[in-house]
Amino acid sequence: MLVILAGGEINNYQELKKVTLQADYIICADGGARHAYRMKVIPDVIIGDMDSLNPAILDYFKNKDIEIIRYPSEKDEVDTELAIRQGIKLGFKEMILLGATGGRLDHTLANIHLLIKAAQLATQVKIVDEHHRLYLVTPQLATEINGVPGQIVSLIPLTEKVKGVYTQGLKWELHNGTFAVGNPFGVSNQLTSNQARIKISEGILLVIEIISEEKQSGS
Repeated sequence: MLVILAGGEINNYQELKKVTLQADYIICADGGARHAYRMKVIPDVIIGDMDSLNPAILDYFKNKDIEIIRYPSEKDEVDTELAIRQGIKLGFKEMILLGATGGRLDHTLANIHLLIKAAQLATQVKIVDEHHRLYLVTPQLATEINGVPGQIVSLIPLTEKVKGVYTQGLKWELHNGTFAVGNPFGVSNQLTSNQARIKISEGILLVIEIISEEKQSGS
């Protein structure tokens, strides 16, 4: 399993470092290297244009002979996309993306859209932070959720229509249901047991698991 450290917010290094300890390979996307530095995690490679990374941290990893793949600042891809593409090039089909939420909303939304690009290449990327797990369900990528009864799970369509939605193990189950953009009725569903399953026949569905009670209140 591949872990990518992006440059967004990480507030609980102790908790998310546990994720990196399960990794077979770690890529830092530019400023994500500062998270690796603060976690005392040694990545396998740092990739990006290095415009948001403290030069002292870059030198620290250079002195440890970490591979640096530098791109020009004028490019079509954001640094996190470059990291995902590098992971696919290395043959990884499952990735966890840390530091991809918080801070600037545009960056968070852009990272969610990168999940689509990865899914189109038959790769499952999960965004994980201290409070959420975000990932996609497509006709080719069904999912199984492991959690606790009462845990909140929201289902959000990312295409105009998401059809043939089947869920099992959620409070409000669906059998051949349809989601449409602009009608977010899939928000705040709940697990009824320790496990749930979701599959669809058409479209792209975003799954958001709430994994911390701090964020389980809303409108």
